Amino acid sequence: MKYDLEFKQAVIAYYAQGHSSLSTAKHFSISDKDVSKWLAQFDLGGIDAIKPKQNKTIYTAEFKYNVLKTMQNERLSLSNTALRFGISSPSLISVWRKTYQTDGMLGLEPKSKGRVSMSKNKHKYIVDKPDHEKTTAELQRELLYLRAENAYLKKLDALLNPPKKDNKQG
Repeated sequence: MKYDLEFKQAVIAYYAQGHSSLSTAKHFSISDKDVSKWLAQFDLGGIDAIKPKQNKTIYTAEFKYNVLKTMQNERLSLSNTALRFGISSPSLISVWRKTYQTDGMLGLEPKSKGRVSMSKNKHKYIVDKPDHEKTTAELQRELLYLRAENAYLKKLDALLNPPKKDNKQG
């Protein structure tokens, strides 16, 4: 759930009056994890750190790599890394880590948004590349396509050329 800046400020002010994070959470009917997160963000970056983000931030591959390397080198938790770099969701860093482990730097590149256009030759790009330049995913996609094409052609052949019946009786 998204909370506005005034609400977060009220929570921090209530805590600053000497209440524990647990009693603050109960008072505002929110998670004590939210209270702890906002307090840590506020301590680290002041009022700007707790402001709700207005739009989705697009992180560069270099930024993501830097985040992952810092987390590894300094043995930071996901939460502490998110706080350090001003990332709203620690789970996002976990996704980057998994993607980097499987796809390397290419996996960290920002993905284009929106629907893929439905072109007439949507599989043409697979054939245009030499096999040694294709990724595992591209090779698997090509294999699936070729298997489906092969099965289709076999069915078509069976429909157009039914087996001949033998009229011999013994």
